[in-house]
Amino acid sequence: MKVLLINAPRINSIWCGVPDIFNGKDQHLFPPLGIMYLSAWLKKYSDHEVMIVDPNADLLGFAAIEKRIREFAPDLVGITAMTHNLIDVQQCAEVTKRVDPDIHVTVGGPHAISFPEQAIQLPHVDSIVIDRDAEVTFGEWVDALAGRRPRHEVAGVYYHEPDGTVVRNPARPILKDLSHLPYPDRSGVDLTQYYTPGMTGLVATTMATTRGCPQGCKFCLSTSAFSTRTPEDVVDEMEHCLGMGIQEVQFVDDIFNAPASRVIAISDEILRRGIKMAWGYKATVNATTYASLERAKEAGCTKGHFGVETGTVEGLQALGKTFVKLDHVRQVFKWCRELDLTSCAYIMIGTPVERSRDDIYRTIEFVNELDPDYVVYAITSPYPHTPLWKEGARLGLWDEDVWSDFMKNPTPELAARIPTVWTQHMSKDELLRVFKEVNRKFYFSPRKIFRTLARVSNLKEVQRIAQGGLAIAKLQLMNAAGRRI
Repeated sequence: MKVLLINAPRINSIWCGVPDIFNGKDQHLFPPLGIMYLSAWLKKYSDHEVMIVDPNADLLGFAAIEKRIREFAPDLVGITAMTHNLIDVQQCAEVTKRVDPDIHVTVGGPHAISFPEQAIQLPHVDSIVIDRDAEVTFGEWVDALAGRRPRHEVAGVYYHEPDGTVVRNPARPILKDLSHLPYPDRSGVDLTQYYTPGMTGLVATTMATTRGCPQGCKFCLSTSAFSTRTPEDVVDEMEHCLGMGIQEVQFVDDIFNAPASRVIAISDEILRRGIKMAWGYKATVNATTYASLERAKEAGCTKGHFGVETGTVEGLQALGKTFVKLDHVRQVFKWCRELDLTSCAYIMIGTPVERSRDDIYRTIEFVNELDPDYVVYAITSPYPHTPLWKEGARLGLWDEDVWSDFMKNPTPELAARIPTVWTQHMSKDELLRVFKEVNRKFYFSPRKIFRTLARVSNLKEVQRIAQGGLAIAKLQLMNAAGRRI
């Protein structure tokens, strides 16, 4: 069979905390690891022909996507779906059926995993993959569609019978050890099209060494089932990337350092093999130790991204992050400065306990005290069916069913009803005004500009920095009445 895997575009995506101007190939665009894993599995364990299309990297509209489908003439189109870009997912499915109604359309990814009953009802969708660890499931499903095994025996799939009946095959168990999966198919994409802020290598990529997250923050739907790869397997993939000419890796796990001893073990393996490669990771602050940062630095780590979220005890309680202690956060960023590790703090503004600009600035003062190299500010956005979402519905801030209605029928009209910020105390206009202000004050301060330029190692970095400054300038022109917030 010919299989086309599409990373659905974000042309009509609902606002989810950060403006689109910060999410594009010039600012922040990750390779689509999910479908790259599927492609790698099919290429290694089957004779099916596979192609990846990423409209976000190639800047493809739906006419161009349709052209790619016609040119490849697939038997199966697989689409990875986020709940926030369901309009685009549905349009990809519609375009596919316009090319040829007999092309089978399968949807997977976070939306199908979290909301399978709604996902299987999407127009033009023939089946969905409900498993988080979808490689084996999707491989067996492609074989089933090729007539090589019965469809009803493939665990982890919902599908429509010809008469419209939905068959719900049970999910398969979550993988505990991810080390046996093939590496993502990086040959299937143009890695030069992707970028993570702070990357210094001219050719860089992302890696995932875990799946899931055990922390249970109230604003997140990430599964609590936590699976890992061995340090040896992680470093094997780094060596594989080096062999492809890749100079830098950003680990994009929800939590890379759970526990801190894992960071040390991976760093020790890098040092043992003598690998020379720049890398960085996303971390939970509470599990960060000086020893883990020091060993990571020795092994080539250049930066750490930390989910700080807020600078008040009340804010941490409201977000379900009582395991984080503010004094330890201060210590972690001090350690980064001592070790000359680039630090990035992720901060949410407009949380349920922030009733005014002054309340928000209590967190901003904390950020200034931390003195990070970068800050990623986001306006608190209530994701569907999270504890934060349910609390807002209980308070009467929005209709509890508004997300469910959109999932069943993803249209621009229903998307416009989705609440995208917490408006119990401050309006969208007020929150956007503060959001612009904090970004402007941080990134346009002379001290910040000088420190950023002092770290530059090549002309490509200078170009990225200039593009980042332009994005901050464009942010100042946004208005809350637009459909993007």
